[in-house]
Amino acid sequence: MSIGSLVEPKIPNDNMARRTRTQELAPLQAGLAERPESVGSRVLCRAVVLVLIVCATRFAAPAAGQSADDPLRFGAWLVQDARSLPAALVRRPSTLFGAGLIGVGLVSYRDAEWGPSMQKWHRREAWRVVEEFGDANAMRPAAIMIFVGSLFQNDHRVQDAAFTGLESLILANLLTNGLKAVAGRSRPWQENGADDWEPFGGNTSFPSGHATTAFALMTPWIMYFDHPLAWVSIGIATATSLSRVTLRYHWPSDVLAGAMIGASVSIWLSRRHQRSTNQTGLATRTGDRMQVDPIMGPSLVGMRLTF
Repeated sequence: MSIGSLVEPKIPNDNMARRTRTQELAPLQAGLAERPESVGSRVLCRAVVLVLIVCATRFAAPAAGQSADDPLRFGAWLVQDARSLPAALVRRPSTLFGAGLIGVGLVSYRDAEWGPSMQKWHRREAWRVVEEFGDANAMRPAAIMIFVGSLFQNDHRVQDAAFTGLESLILANLLTNGLKAVAGRSRPWQENGADDWEPFGGNTSFPSGHATTAFALMTPWIMYFDHPLAWVSIGIATATSLSRVTLRYHWPSDVLAGAMIGASVSIWLSRRHQRSTNQTGLATRTGDRMQVDPIMGPSLVGMRLTF
């Protein structure tokens, strides 16, 4: 009897723990159950990223008089950027960055109102497609592919933009992941409310990693290429950020903060790299010409139109 009395209380406690855990995960599991297979979306998104960036970069022809490629500059940039990052983080923020922080604070007061309003759009399939552009697991390989491919082009701007996008993606996500751990904000699907902050509590809503990834990868291209197609990428990054709110993974202020981190890191790195390029005497502007080049690969056949 005494043994039974010791063992029996553990059974309902375990069952109660299982039921509690099931209730906590129910909203997320319900969202995942509604979510279609994303393999096709991932493939489509990577293809769209590659097409957009190739088109945007090739509308600007390679500059005449460029010096020979110097891939070693990328290693030097990594070292220099790593040394300068701590000082940049504690340096007096710019007016634009300060305005962004104020904006995040103001939006956070309306999260409880705006979040549910935007979540009414969650059944639109387009949101699930654009969401993939912020998936770091999908975008990191895409960024590496773009950078490696840029090394085969005789255009320093393409190479620099591709490298800056890859570096921005890595650095910005490191900052965002650190802030996630510190903030400990609950996600909307956890039903704890927009004001549930528990530092180092394990929750990871603030800031949005998807918004950070999308803006970190896309922003360098508008810094190097003044073309409408480059701005289309920013539109995609914005849609990616909004999708995280509609799908109940983030509050509006989460995605605004993530977008600000990704864009800020990208702008900072782009300006540093552009200054370094100008100091070495590499050309940064392009001439006017039109050229058609064939593109062939193991699973790709097409053509590239250069204006």
